[in-house]
Amino acid sequence: MNSLFKTCSALAAATVFLAACGGGNDDDPTPSNEPGVLTVTSATVDGLNGVYGNGALNLTDVEKHNPIGSVPELCAFRFDGANKVGSSATAFGDIRYRPDATGLFQAFLTFDGKEYASGEASDTSVNRDSDQVRFSGKTLTATDGSNATLRVTGIVPMRPNRPAGC
Repeated sequence: MNSLFKTCSALAAATVFLAACGGGNDDDPTPSNEPGVLTVTSATVDGLNGVYGNGALNLTDVEKHNPIGSVPELCAFRFDGANKVGSSATAFGDIRYRPDATGLFQAFLTFDGKEYASGEASDTSVNRDSDQVRFSGKTLTATDGSNATLRVTGIVPMRPNRPAGC
């Protein structure tokens, strides 16, 4: 009986610890029924060109963040599960936009382990009515200082249950 009590106490403590540290919430993308596809062209890194997304993407909920300081209020979500067609490479990303904006504020997309980003709204659109973010030949630059670039065209879905303005 004492052993059972210790086991239950340990499980309860672990649950409290995980909840306090952010474990067990929806921070990680989960399966959706929404298809998404990204086509990479003009990549300066060999092997990155191609189509990523051969089915439904995994998504987090869109959350609204209002940080203290000079960063504006943002809507943000993440995705993964964009597998490259005919390859073992994958893509995932972190997408951020201002409430009621029609373009992205920032996008961080990783293709086959290399992160690319943009902080400009050009060549992007946030289509709330169709629950999608669209890239139209958007040039992204590697975040590792290598100046590698690529162009992205495609659609990333958003979950429909978003905060106001998102």
